Amino acid sequence: MKKILILATFALCLSNAHADLTASHQSAIEKLVVALQVQKQFESNLILGFEAGMGVTSDQIKAMPQEMQQKFATGMEKVKTAILEQMGWEKLKPEVVAIYGKNFTEQEAKEVTALMESPAGQLLLGKQVKVTADLMKVTQDKMKILQPQIMQIMQAEMTK
Repeated sequence: MKKILILATFALCLSNAHADLTASHQSAIEKLVVALQVQKQFESNLILGFEAGMGVTSDQIKAMPQEMQQKFATGMEKVKTAILEQMGWEKLKPEVVAIYGKNFTEQEAKEVTALMESPAGQLLLGKQVKVTADLMKVTQDKMKILQPQIMQIMQAEMTK
């Protein structure tokens, strides 16, 4: 009897990990994710984040010999493809839907979907990717200025 209870508890825990949403809640969340253009923004931010994390600026790339610029560009395209294959939308969609489902009730999802499907909501979404890219560029430019100071601090701490 004890083994049956343990197995039942284990099965319940496993099923709750992905079955928290009712069918109608799941449907509302999936519509919300589409209305918010989460896939487009997710993949764009994934690549922008990778590029920012590389720490290579467009000025540094332009300073490379032309042949190296081409090799760098080819390498970057291959890396972007690998990132999207491993962390792209199809791989993460179930988890994204679960996260939205945890944070939005079914009713909230329906209300936000209606808002985002409106012309003003679509305008916002259309601009959001560009705004995010511009913000990341500003941040990257600020980090360029801070990078020598950061390196100095880290070197000082490492030599203590």
